[in-house]
Amino acid sequence: MDTTLAVFIIAVLVIALAAVLLLRSQNRDGHATASLSFTELFSASITLGPQNTESARQAVRQAALEQGKEEPPPDADVAPTRTTLARVLWVDDNPDNNLYETVALERCGRLVTKATSTSAALHYLEELDFAAIVTDLGRAGDPDAGVTLLRKIRADLPALPIIVYTMNAGNRRAELLGLGADAVVDQPYELIREVNGRLAEG
Repeated sequence: MDTTLAVFIIAVLVIALAAVLLLRSQNRDGHATASLSFTELFSASITLGPQNTESARQAVRQAALEQGKEEPPPDADVAPTRTTLARVLWVDDNPDNNLYETVALERCGRLVTKATSTSAALHYLEELDFAAIVTDLGRAGDPDAGVTLLRKIRADLPALPIIVYTMNAGNRRAELLGLGADAVVDQPYELIREVNGRLAEG
């Protein structure tokens, strides 16, 4: 195959992939722009429109309402206006409990992959690249499943951001931060802020 044709085909595929990922994370009515860096073939940045950022904020408010948690303060910056597309691994044995938080992350350009067990999470990490991990603590009768995952990830991927999202986070915050967690939170707006803050465009 001609080299020029091969480069052209790869470029078209990258643009198509970026468009699909961008559309997946946006409202149908939202306005967003995307840009690709061909020096880093799969790096893409997005600018979220006001409707997208408002949709993310509404999802965070809905998560707080469903769980009886705090609504985000009026000045809480939960949705960036400019960021990079990024894949997030979320480990929780009851993923539907985090429906609105997931919607908020997707609205912010995060592609969320769900795993319901530590073994599934570790398999995903072997096969795919992730920009951050969100994990709960207790899974399948093991109250420290999240701690086990945290230790394994820190041994192999020391720079990968890990946010622990669990009820009564304050009770174990110091311990989990000492084990290598980047943040330990229990409020929906804190979670979205922590993930977005770590994945903000440099």
